[in-house]
Amino acid sequence: MADGARVRCAIRNTSDTRWIDPLGVEKVELDLRRPHPQAVETLAEIGTIVHCGGVTAARSEAEFQEVNADATERLARSAAETGVRRMVFISSLAARGPDGHEGPVSPYGRSKRDAEERLLALADRLEIVILRPGGVYGPRDSDLLPMFRMAKRGFVVVPRADTKLQPVFVEDVADAAVRAVRGGPASDPLPLAESATYGWEEVARSLGAGLERPVNIIRIPFAIFLTAGLLGELSGRVTRKPPAMDRRRARDFARYSWTCDPSLTETELGWKTRVTLPEGLARTARWYKENDWL
Repeated sequence: MADGARVRCAIRNTSDTRWIDPLGVEKVELDLRRPHPQAVETLAEIGTIVHCGGVTAARSEAEFQEVNADATERLARSAAETGVRRMVFISSLAARGPDGHEGPVSPYGRSKRDAEERLLALADRLEIVILRPGGVYGPRDSDLLPMFRMAKRGFVVVPRADTKLQPVFVEDVADAAVRAVRGGPASDPLPLAESATYGWEEVARSLGAGLERPVNIIRIPFAIFLTAGLLGELSGRVTRKPPAMDRRRARDFARYSWTCDPSLTETELGWKTRVTLPEGLARTARWYKENDWL
């Protein structure tokens, strides 16, 4: 909207639209699990799609595939049929897999990789740009909120592991998406991450600094994280809701390093991160406080 585009947001009937309501965007309901005529109607007069819908927690691999891969392909085919020129797909570094692996290692990562491959198969009919953010964080995000709440109490629990992270602030991801809308097609997925890498203890100290208080860092072994993930899955089966912590997230947090080289993205999009992790966590903490999330 700030870039002067006319924006139509496709939403679910259960979508929380409080962040887009003040922007004056056009909103239409769209269920990508239904036959594609509804999507074709929604895409009338659209030149570019930014597809950022998906699930990061699900009850089964089939559910990941249904939403992240099948629905993405259904949207892309409708776009090609309607005459949409370009599709910018917000994928994930999980589609590449963690450092030292030649592919995704989780149902979530496999569903995102599958979506990428299905989109690239349509590249003769639709310009495709795939963005692969690392761990996205920032204001309005609830996934990192438990760590801020721990830090506010004076401690942060981190894995006892020498793993590295390369997160990216939400505003930098949005900037990359806007640049991808303006630019040309990209032959390879474009990683989005801050150029610096961080260990978990650096993350914990930055959380404390963002809240302007010292924190005690508690290091726990991988087995405890994995047990917490298993308990989360069992709880999800009882409540029939996707768990906040599962074994996939436990492994992502405590066993794997997630780093990448963003230089290709810098070349292709003229993009570079502007917000470092300490600054981004401080801004996130400030937002949480101002909005009574802490």
